[in-house]
Order: sequence, then structure tokens, then C-alpha cells
Amino acid sequence: MIGGRAFLDALAERGVGLLSGVPCSYFGAPIRELESYGGIGYVPAANEGTALATAAGAALSGVRAGVIAQNSGFGNLVNPLTSLVLPYRIGVLALVSMRGWPEAGPGEPQHRWMGQVVPRWLDSLEVPHWTLRPGGPELPALLKEAQPVLDSGCPAFILVAKGAVEGAPAAAGPDAPRAGALTREDAVRAVLAEAGEARLMATTGYLSRTLFNLGGRDGDFYMQGSMGHIASLALGAALARPEQRFAVLDGDGSVLMHMGALATVGHFAPENLVHVVFDNGGYESTGGQAVAASRTDLAAVARACGYREALTVDGTGGAGSARGAGGADAVGPEALTSAVRRAMRTPGPVALVVRGVQGGSAGERASGTITVEEIGARFSARLAEGTA
Repeated sequence: MIGGRAFLDALAERGVGLLSGVPCSYFGAPIRELESYGGIGYVPAANEGTALATAAGAALSGVRAGVIAQNSGFGNLVNPLTSLVLPYRIGVLALVSMRGWPEAGPGEPQHRWMGQVVPRWLDSLEVPHWTLRPGGPELPALLKEAQPVLDSGCPAFILVAKGAVEGAPAAAGPDAPRAGALTREDAVRAVLAEAGEARLMATTGYLSRTLFNLGGRDGDFYMQGSMGHIASLALGAALARPEQRFAVLDGDGSVLMHMGALATVGHFAPENLVHVVFDNGGYESTGGQAVAASRTDLAAVARACGYREALTVDGTGGAGSARGAGGADAVGPEALTSAVRRAMRTPGPVALVVRGVQGGSAGERASGTITVEEIGARFSARLAEGTA
């Protein structure tokens, strides 16, 4: 296993000056080291395709660049890989974790297919690739083999097996939240308390786990994988079943991954859709890496995309406040509850952005108890019954 700093040292020795990517726990230590590592810049990207395009731009400008991503996002890479990097002959290094390889683990069926097909897809595209495994060959040797490929203007992929790279350091346990700070559990509990007959749909990662472990109902939908697509999934459901109300539990990183979905929601403007976004500034399920959106006002984006109402609850450490389109603040301990209640009772689409803090156990995945097929079947069955 190669440590985080040794991993970056190997890249620096090959002249890599910029990395862009979407976090994966397999790369936890290197990404953490990038925060203080001199000589290699890091650009957290909204999705894997934009990471590859960013790296390609740096490479075109004379800087050796690479991508760090997980294979579950390989589909996002395909467009810029085949229509930009290959035809323009841009030598970009891609380091891709191999989740679900050699086989998907229990409760993680979303990694089954990408765990098998990435090497074959790269072969079909005639893109050279190597595999970094625990016990060897070592990363410096693989990078040496990849160097002539990159110099020739061809991308090179190093596929990283589980355990080959040091992961994120173990958390010491969350500190007590600051007075007035809102946690993921606070947001989910408030939505559960005010949901009524609305069907709940939660994005992949800790939000779906938290919903399940705090008492989500049989007909609620817990997404695994498909990051960034929960709003579109809910839009389709809302348009198909206008008599049923749907509430989405989404994350800031998930929204950013395919933010164009907000414009589509705003265009069709289903009155039966509430979009709750928990904005804690990080990718918590992969190690808490920062989301590159410190200046992004997600409520303002939703409003500009055509959402009928957009609210923000600021629970980052001061007294909670709720802000609507009119800009008026409502400060007090009931701000979150009142904002969720308002969102659930207002004709949609409504966006409610809850700014909070990281921390707290998310519990086990829903798929540890029920299969993802059963999650989908129960969601469909409850809608057919017309019951909450």
C-alpha cells in the first residue's frame, strides 16, 4: 500500500502539476495531502467529465495534468475522453479507483457493472491502462511505463484496486456541533416530521442512510449510486403522478454534479415537488473533502432556474435563520421546522437549502437490510396504492 504523500511524490517526479477530480475513499489520503502539498494544484470538479476537461485544458497549456476519480463515474468521463482528449491527442493521466472489482461487495450492487467493464471499454477505445494492486507493481514503475504514452499525446489510465492506496484517516469522532449548528440528522428529522403523505427520495451517500436509519417509510426511495440524478428521478415521478407530492433529500455535491437538472425542474415546474438540499460544504461519505462551491448560492440558482420558491436555512453555527425570495430573515430555534413546513405546504417546485455542518454517524445502508430491487418495488407499490 502506498501512502498519501508517497503517492503525490510519485506524480510530482513525473512532472504532474495539476490534478482534478471527484473524491473517492480509495484516494482519501492523497486528496487530504493535496491540501498542503506544494507543487501540485488540485481542482475539485463537479463531475468526472469536467475533471477530465479541466486536466485537458492544463495539458494543452503545457502543464502535465491528471484526473482522480472512481469508476462509478467513468460514464461521465466517456464524452470528453472520446470527443476531446482522444481526437485532439491530449496526454492526460487518469487514476481511477476500481470499486466492485473483482466483484461487488454485499449491499453495493451499483458497483457491479462498472467494476467489470472499465478495462474492456478502455481496450475497445485502444487506451493503454495498467492496474495498481496491493503488493505491486508499484506506482512509480507504472507511471514510468505510462510516460511514453502520455508524451505521444495519448491518455493513460491507471486503475487502482482497493487497498493499493492509503485511504482517508480514521475520524476521531465528531466534535459537538456549535450552538445553533444544524446537522444532517436535524435536516432529515425535520423533513420526516413534516412530510405528511409526501413520498421521500434521498440521494446516494449519507443522506439516504440517515433517512433509512431515522425511520424512513416502506415507500421511500433510497438511492445508491447515480450521484447527481435524484432531482431528475423525482421530476419524472412528479410529472407521472401529479396527484402525489414528492420531497427530495439532496446534497450540495450531488446537486453540483448535474446542476442542469435544476433548469429542467424549473422549466416543467411541477407543483408537487419539494427539493431539500443539505449543504455542508463537503463530500462526507468519501472522507469529508471540500466541495468547490464556497461562493455558490444554491437557493439563488434554483430561483433563477424557475423554482417557484427558494428558501435558505443557515445553520452553520449562528442562530438559525430562514430566508425566502423576499430576503426577509426569520431567526429562532424553530427556523428549520418552520422552513420545512412552509416548503411542504407551498406549491412547487420549492427549493429549501439547509446550510449545516459535517459530522455524526449515518448508520448502515438501506441495502444492508433490503435489496435495491425491493426499494424500487416498494416505492412503485406504495404509489400504486396511493398510500404514504
